[in-house]
Amino acid sequence: MRLPDGYSLERPSLAEVPEILALVHASDIAAVGFPDFDESEVTATLTAPGFDPATDSWLVRDRERELTGWGYLDSPNDSAGEMFCEAYARPGADPAVQATLITLLLDRIAARTKAAGRSEVIAKAGAVPTEEAYLRVLAAAGFELERQHARMARPLTGTEQPPEPVPGYTLRPLRTEELRDCHEVLRTTFAETAHPLHSTFAEFAATPGIQWADSLAAEADGGGLAGVSVCSNQAVADNEGWIKWLGVLPEHRGRGLASALLRAGFAGYAAEGRTKVGLGVDTTNPTGAYRLYESVGMTAAYRTNIYRQTIRR
Repeated sequence: MRLPDGYSLERPSLAEVPEILALVHASDIAAVGFPDFDESEVTATLTAPGFDPATDSWLVRDRERELTGWGYLDSPNDSAGEMFCEAYARPGADPAVQATLITLLLDRIAARTKAAGRSEVIAKAGAVPTEEAYLRVLAAAGFELERQHARMARPLTGTEQPPEPVPGYTLRPLRTEELRDCHEVLRTTFAETAHPLHSTFAEFAATPGIQWADSLAAEADGGGLAGVSVCSNQAVADNEGWIKWLGVLPEHRGRGLASALLRAGFAGYAAEGRTKVGLGVDTTNPTGAYRLYESVGMTAAYRTNIYRQTIRR
C-alpha cells in the first residue's frame, strides 16, 4: 500500500514536538476518549538511548502539509531481542498512512537486526481494540495477538495516608546512591515477565522523565533493598502521578510490600496535590500485578492489545 498522491515522508526533529503532540492527542481522544501522552514523552521518544530520529522515525504530511502520521521505534535496543513499533495517524486518515509507517518500521527493524548480527528479532505493536482500521493494518502486516496491556488509574482525594509498617521492613525515599541496586531489583523482578528490563545501568539512570525524588524503597531490616517503586513525570501535565516501575524481589513477596509501596506512593502524590495516579500493566503478568492494582483501588482506564511477529533477516 502506498501513500496517497501528494503525501510526503519526512524525518522528525525536536522542533516538531508540539505538532506531533497535537497529532497524538487527536489519536488518543478518538481511541480512548482523552489525551494520554504529554510533551515530555514525545521529547523522550526522540532522544531515547539507541534511537536516531534520522533512521528510526517518520512523519507523514498530507497535500496541505498538515501532519497526518507519525511512526517510530520505541526505545529500540538491539540486544533485547525485540522492538516495539508505533504508528499514529490523524483520525479519519487514509489507512495507507499507518500501513506505510508500519512497513517502514518493519524494514528498519530488519536492517537493525542485520547490523547487530542477529538472525531474528520479535517486532511488537499495540492497538486499542476500538482502532479497527489500525487492527486491519497490523493483521495485514503479519502481526498476531500476543497479550493485553491495561492503563490503570486511581483518583486521589488528598486524604490518602501512608500504610501501616510492614514488619521487618522500612519504607523510605530511594537514595541516589542506591540506583544501581534499584536497577538490579527491577532487572530481577521483571526477568520472569513479558517485559524484562534490558537497559544497561547507564541507560536506566538516564531514563528521561524519571522522578527519583518521588521514588521509594523498601529496605529489609537486615539491609539491602527488597523492593522499589520508581516514578515518572510522564502524566504531570494532567496533574497525575505516574508509577513507571514497581518491583519486589521474589524472596520478599507475600508480605504486603508491593501494596505498601503503592499506598505510600499514593499518599506522597496526594500530599503534592496530584488528583490521580496511574501506571501500565500486562494483564497476564505472572506475579499477579493486575490483581494487586485492583486491590488498592486502581481500575483500567483502557486496554491495549499487544501484537507480535518474528522478523528474520
